[in-house]
Amino acid sequence: MSVKKLCDLKPDEIGVIERVDTPEEVMALVQMGCCVGSEVEVKHVAPLNGPMAICTCGRILAVRKEAAAHLWVRVASEETQLA
Repeated sequence: MSVKKLCDLKPDEIGVIERVDTPEEVMALVQMGCCVGSEVEVKHVAPLNGPMAICTCGRILAVRKEAAAHLWVRVASEETQLA
C-alpha cells in the first residue's frame, strides 16, 4: 500500500484517507465526510486540470484538484481492490 495525494489518484482507485491538511478550502470537504479513516473512490477526473468526482460516505462529491491536494490517501494495491 502507498500513500498519495487524492489529486493523484486515477478513476476507479480506492483508498482510505490517512491525513487531511487543513487549509480553509478543505474544511467543507471534512464536514461532508472526507475525514481520516473514510474510504474514498475516484469516479471521474475531468480533463485540463478540472475537478474530480469522488464517492465517500455514500455521496458523490465534486472536488477541485487544489483541494484534493490536501487529502492524503492510503491506496490499496490493485490485487486488494479486485478481491
